[in-house]
Amino acid sequence: MTTWLMDTPLAKMLASPKATALSHWCEANSASLFLSAASLTEITACICKIQANQPQRAEALREWLDVIVTQFADRIHPVDAEISVQAGAVLPHLAHCLPRHRLHDAVLVATARTHGHGLLTRRDAIFGSWTQTPIATV
Repeated sequence: MTTWLMDTPLAKMLASPKATALSHWCEANSASLFLSAASLTEITACICKIQANQPQRAEALREWLDVIVTQFADRIHPVDAEISVQAGAVLPHLAHCLPRHRLHDAVLVATARTHGHGLLTRRDAIFGSWTQTPIATV
C-alpha cells in the first residue's frame, strides 16, 4: 500500500504539541496521506463544542484546521454517492463501536476502499479484516 487515508482521531492528534513523533512521521510521508471531508466535519464540530468555554483554544484550533486544509488541499476526498453507498454496506460491521462514531467510521472505510487507500489509525481494534482494506497503525 502506498497511500493512506488518515483516521479522524489520528488527524486530531496532530493539533497537540505533544504529537511531535506523529507530526514528523506525517511530514515525512505527506504525499501518501489523504483525508476525508467527513474528518473535517468531525474536527469542526469538536472545535465548535469548545468555543463557549475556551474561545482562545477554539480559535487556535480553527487556525490549525485552516493549515491542515491548506496542506491537504489536493488530498481531501469528498463524500459522494459511491462512498455513501459503500458506507451503508460497511455500517452493519461496526456494531461493536460507539453509536455516534458508526456512520463516520463507515464513511472512512468506504472512502479508503473507493480510492484504493489503506486506513491509517490508532484504533485498529475497531477495524477488522471485514474492511477489505489494509489497516496500519502509527
